Amino acid sequence: MQLLNQIRDLDFPANLPKTLLTIQQTFDRRQVEDVAAATRQALQQSGFLTRVQPGQSVAIGVGSRGITHLATIVKTTVDYLHELKSLPFIFPSMGSHAGATAEGQRQMLINLGVDPAVVGAEIRATMEIVRIGQVPAGPELYQDALAAQADHTLLINRIKPHTSFRSHIESGLAKMCAIGMGKQPGAALFHSLGVEGLRHFLAPAARIYEANTNLIGGLAILENAYHQTAEIVGLSPAEIGADREAELLIKARGLMASLPFAAIDVLVVKQLGKNISGTGLDTNVINRLKIPRQPEPADAPDIAVIAVLDLTEETHGNANGLGLANVTTARVAAKIDFEAMYTNAISSGILGMWRAHLPLTMADDRRALQVALRGCAQPPEAARMVFIQDTLSLDEFYVSPSLRPAVEAQPRLSITGEIGLSFDQKGAMMTPWRFSS
Repeated sequence: MQLLNQIRDLDFPANLPKTLLTIQQTFDRRQVEDVAAATRQALQQSGFLTRVQPGQSVAIGVGSRGITHLATIVKTTVDYLHELKSLPFIFPSMGSHAGATAEGQRQMLINLGVDPAVVGAEIRATMEIVRIGQVPAGPELYQDALAAQADHTLLINRIKPHTSFRSHIESGLAKMCAIGMGKQPGAALFHSLGVEGLRHFLAPAARIYEANTNLIGGLAILENAYHQTAEIVGLSPAEIGADREAELLIKARGLMASLPFAAIDVLVVKQLGKNISGTGLDTNVINRLKIPRQPEPADAPDIAVIAVLDLTEETHGNANGLGLANVTTARVAAKIDFEAMYTNAISSGILGMWRAHLPLTMADDRRALQVALRGCAQPPEAARMVFIQDTLSLDEFYVSPSLRPAVEAQPRLSITGEIGLSFDQKGAMMTPWRFSS
């Protein structure tokens, strides 16, 4: 409230476009038609469940990432294990997320659809860990204490490019081993090593989890640009953090959504959140890293100014990644849970501390966009403005009329309509999105 009082009257007028073009973008649409059947097939073909005997317990690790059909995949896995007469349970494998508390992590799983009443297995959450080894010349490694007590541990996670580094192994099952199962201490240790630590130690860590724990394997999920399940693959412990996971990462990169322009003067993002990306805004989409001593990506697009207007409900106030933007709104500032954001950022070490801060904050949407436009170093009528729902939703978006030639030159883009850019008397956006004052 104090912040809003101080900025309430700040106003830096600029001529915003009166209308926007509605754009449809087409990506590779390959997808799994029957997710439950594909999950069952992946479990059968992997062969790792042949080790499970009747009466044995199986800890199923599930993370904090928003994965389409996650509940179906988890439920099918639980059902299959019940058919083997084993005793499955779910445990959060998400490092320091959800405030680094057991109840917070349990609730996050439920919010993601992994409700015991739906998937048929209880959630057992703890922040306690056991040490399972150490990477030579690298970090100590830990496992969730309840998972370590089970007869077997099975992980479920999406394979995707990481938001802070490039390597043959990035986000996926190896990372879930070292950072997800390691809870807050494991996540803090790994992230304290910075980008080079993630790049060099994830694959060797996977070999220690293979040798020293009850890890039986994992389900690797690939999604297309429309957030639909493109492929589900079962990996043995030996394949996690090795060539097979690396091959799936290459596939995942090819399926990703992207912004189709070489340069953007103002990118307007309706909302960011941990359910969208670990960094709130996917750095693979916006091409911003903000990591000390690491060069910014040279890939397209080159974005001058980013404005963020809101947080997702699912992020529960964790605005990690907001520091990647240049401008935001008082609405966002009022929703931030600083305890959750700072816990996540500090646990991420140098990777998080540069991304968890308030950018220029304006009282409303209109003034936030005007400030963004004034800062992009282009005349308002020539400024290339792009409006996206979030960095996951890039199949439909809006652009200023100045981008019409660039749209018409792109085979995968089409103009499907035109809509006004309008605000109510208090500056809250009415179209193309609606925010209440």
